[in-house]
Amino acid sequence: LGGRSSARRPRTRTARRAAAETRGGPVEILPYLFLGSCSHSSDLQGLQACGITAVLNVSASCPNHFEGLFRYKSIPVEDNQMVEISAWFQEAISFIVKNSGGRVLVHCQAGISRSATICLAYLIQSRRVRLDEAFDFVKQRRGVISPNFSFMGQLLQFETQVLCH
Repeated sequence: LGGRSSARRPRTRTARRAAAETRGGPVEILPYLFLGSCSHSSDLQGLQACGITAVLNVSASCPNHFEGLFRYKSIPVEDNQMVEISAWFQEAISFIVKNSGGRVLVHCQAGISRSATICLAYLIQSRRVRLDEAFDFVKQRRGVISPNFSFMGQLLQFETQVLCH
């Protein structure tokens, strides 16, 4: 038990914070939009407590745990620099809009990069806000968000498309 085994404890402040935030439930971004992790998506009581009616799964590895109970949409992407997540923005936004009469959980593995990216794209398009404003808004609610560098670049391009047309 003593010693400094890095296998047992999170290595970074962000990892520790993510672990702490994951212990709670998913966070409310808007009254009908929640952001969380794979562990949130597998917690039936937590989902029901939040009134979740639909789940947008932005991962290739996390299963859709309660197929009969919630509407699901899967976006099977990995969290890496090569992924063109922007190719999924419109489909993801449409799913959120279609289910916004209920409550939608958007999640990936950790609730840090992929699902945060989708929530940011949704805010840019639906609220017509700039990326930095959307980012600050989401970061205040889930402090661990950190879309990878490539995803941030794709969000900047998306912001330009949305706000300049």
